[in-house]
Amino acid sequence: MIRKLDPDKKARFLQAALKLFVAQGVQNTSTAEIAREAGAAAGTLFLYFPTKQDLIHELVLNAGREQSATIKSRLAPDLAVRETFHEIWYSSVSWFLDHPDAYQYVRQVRDSGMISGAVVQESAALFDFYYTAIAAGLAEGVVKPYPIDLTGGFLYAGIVATTDFVRGQGDGADRAELIEMGFEIFWDGIKAAAE
Repeated sequence: MIRKLDPDKKARFLQAALKLFVAQGVQNTSTAEIAREAGAAAGTLFLYFPTKQDLIHELVLNAGREQSATIKSRLAPDLAVRETFHEIWYSSVSWFLDHPDAYQYVRQVRDSGMISGAVVQESAALFDFYYTAIAAGLAEGVVKPYPIDLTGGFLYAGIVATTDFVRGQGDGADRAELIEMGFEIFWDGIKAAAE
């Protein structure tokens, strides 16, 4: 008989791993510590995640799925290109600010070589709306005819730069105003002259 795995227990393992990975670093955190933090035995952890690498991958994908769902819920097919980019920008930065542990974890592993090419591709597919927005902007002549991957890279890098800037300003800062400033810098860089 196949053992049914408890989704709540899986969520506890993910929360424990995220907390410890952010506090100690992925390399410095053992699976035994993660199991202990989740209130379970190490053997139980391996039922859910056979290897530490599986856990690393699932955390990346879990954060991506949650962030992507939030952003997609705010995108409407009738939005103009600029407004689509604005929603992507504002929702992305806001999600990162509202989920600081997930943000720090993703930043820690994204370009570290710790995640497989397949997981990088699966994660990128969750954010296909980046490229849909760029392609629409190109088709309408609203954005400069730069390579899609270059524009997408600047979109992500700008979101990260804005997130880091807002985080550094403290709680008294006008978050919405700072996010808007970051967006205007990005938009001014990619919009076509006629826009």
